[in-house]
Amino acid sequence: MDTREKLDQLAEFQSQRDLIDIEKHALLDEVKIPAEVEMIVKAGMERLNKAGDDYLPDKIDFDRQCDAEYESIVIPEEIRTALSEIDKKRQSIMDKKRDYDMEVGRIIDNKRIAIQAEVEAQTKDIYEALAQRKAEIEVEFAGKSGAVDENIKKLTEEIKADVLTAGSSIKGKYYQGVYVKGRVTWDTSKMDGYAVGHPEVLFMRKEGEPSCTIRKI
Repeated sequence: MDTREKLDQLAEFQSQRDLIDIEKHALLDEVKIPAEVEMIVKAGMERLNKAGDDYLPDKIDFDRQCDAEYESIVIPEEIRTALSEIDKKRQSIMDKKRDYDMEVGRIIDNKRIAIQAEVEAQTKDIYEALAQRKAEIEVEFAGKSGAVDENIKKLTEEIKADVLTAGSSIKGKYYQGVYVKGRVTWDTSKMDGYAVGHPEVLFMRKEGEPSCTIRKI
């Protein structure tokens, strides 16, 4: 098989690889979350968002009551000696408000945890089945694509070797092996101060090994 035939065969292998990827993604796209599961999750999220709504009116009224009580406590000029007692009353109100907020927050958190557990229990089997199906698809196509990838790798190396041996680019119907000359570099640390008037500096010229790249036409 000459290099042009190898390039054309490489294109065929690549087409096979592309078709395998298309088939794989088509199957993966079919693994979708059922509508009823999405409805369960959506309803659960709505319930989570509204978990504290039942307590909101009472909390607003309680906050207003506490704020009114707090504002009603004024320190008269003539009763500065009672400042300590007033501070205690204010602190008592703030402690009562804090305790109330903490208790309501605990109730709401427990309610949300219960809702989340309920949603997870209702959807757990579906999500596990979807994950298992996707894993099976990945395993199935890993075997299919692995053989094609190995063919592509082996043929690519053969083409590169052919191009380097030929010393020039070789073109197929869909791909071409492009011959790339070795990179020329100069040791500038030695060239500085020596190149002026000394053409013999060419002995410091360095040329790398040639290489080949595969390009789609």
